[in-house]
Amino acid sequence: MKVEKSAQPLISVIVPIYNVERYLEKCLNSIVNQTYKNLEIILIDDGSPDNCGNICDEYAKKDKRVSVIHKSNGGLSDARNAGLDIASGEYIAFVDSDDYIDLQAYEELLDIALKEEADIVTHAHYIVDNNGIKISQQGNMNDLTIDEIRYLILMDKYSNCVWDKLYKADLFKNFRFCVGVYSEDLFIMPTLFFATKSAVSTQKPYYYYNCTNQSSIMSSFSAKRKYGFFNGWTEHERIAALYCKEAFKWSQFRAIRSAVASLVVNTHKQCLTQKEIEHCKSYLETKHEDGVVANIGIKYKILWWSLDNCLLICRLYGKFSFFLDKFRKSMKKRRKRKEYR
Repeated sequence: MKVEKSAQPLISVIVPIYNVERYLEKCLNSIVNQTYKNLEIILIDDGSPDNCGNICDEYAKKDKRVSVIHKSNGGLSDARNAGLDIASGEYIAFVDSDDYIDLQAYEELLDIALKEEADIVTHAHYIVDNNGIKISQQGNMNDLTIDEIRYLILMDKYSNCVWDKLYKADLFKNFRFCVGVYSEDLFIMPTLFFATKSAVSTQKPYYYYNCTNQSSIMSSFSAKRKYGFFNGWTEHERIAALYCKEAFKWSQFRAIRSAVASLVVNTHKQCLTQKEIEHCKSYLETKHEDGVVANIGIKYKILWWSLDNCLLICRLYGKFSFFLDKFRKSMKKRRKRKEYR
């Protein structure tokens, strides 16, 4: 089903931008050159210290569909929220500024949304790394009911990313991204899927997810990022307790492990606020009182015990985790240098 030109819905494409000068033009070219033309392209310059702000302004001069918000740095969620606050489209899409999309993405995704009367259309994506481009194997599955999709979202067996979907704008009337924590996608996805009545998937990949940007928050290793996972999984746990008991134990299991990991990693390099530390501790204390220890695995049982009884174990494990992360990154760089020789 093709959209009639006289009745083309407006799609608002929200692009949060920070310190991605080398990737930005490829990202923006993939949006402005879409085969579907009725776009509102909202660029949020989130206090970027490089030339991103000027690049955004140049695109706005050349294309009247492009608008730019220049703001002080507030993080990915804050930038996305700023875009949502001014978006006027009937549909919403998100593109991270170091990624890019297929030129037919919005034409074909909108066709699916209208044909299926779906509030959310999920699609597959490519992974771009130093070894080339490959299709992600993670669960974008066809012919699922909305209840099956909700269950898989809570179990993290269906994409919890915000950028591989097209949304009806009405879904965001009462919801915004959680500001100040990482893994904001993990936090908001179950909320959106339990707010909608209809969602569909297509196996076709439209999005190119870039793993080569080493300054990306997704490549960072820190207690802050672990705490972001903790926030996301506690939200999954909360929603599962209300609406999907089958997913409750798994969500709780992931939340407990993330809380332990946050506190352990923080013993080596402290970056959590006292409020965040107390949040993790109070959560674990509640679970300890409930006797929820058995299924988290021996490693996490030892680390949980060590937080109260032997901080040296936590510090050594935290130090080892940082060393292992640096080692993995250095090996990736070596492989990349060899490819260019």
